[in-house]
Amino acid sequence: MTRIKIAYILSAALVLFVLYFGSGYVFFPATQTGGFGLPVMPSEGDPILAVKGVRDIGTALVVLALILFRNARALGWAMLALAFIPFGDMLIVLTHNGSVGAALGIHGATCALMVVISALFLIRPAQNGQ
Repeated sequence: MTRIKIAYILSAALVLFVLYFGSGYVFFPATQTGGFGLPVMPSEGDPILAVKGVRDIGTALVVLALILFRNARALGWAMLALAFIPFGDMLIVLTHNGSVGAALGIHGATCALMVVISALFLIRPAQNGQ
């Protein structure tokens, strides 16, 4: 299996995962609040949970569109830019007395995965030994 195929498979898996938990914040916020990693999350009726869910769904749809158009370079750059979101989430959890495990294990790992996927799309093999 080629590096690009692996990157597409990982991208598709990431899209499905983000759509799953993003829609959870929109439609079932009570089940999602504990998984973010902050010591205090908004209550179930707080619209900020829906805002987070919509942000996650929108992110996944951008990646899905780029997957469907099979534009590896654009997908690589988009994935790299979008990695800022889980990186920012990680920093928010770490700077607000949240769970270090959740910060690193959820948000940090997601960011790292996105950076690796972007590298798979963007790094070009050397041509003719150059």
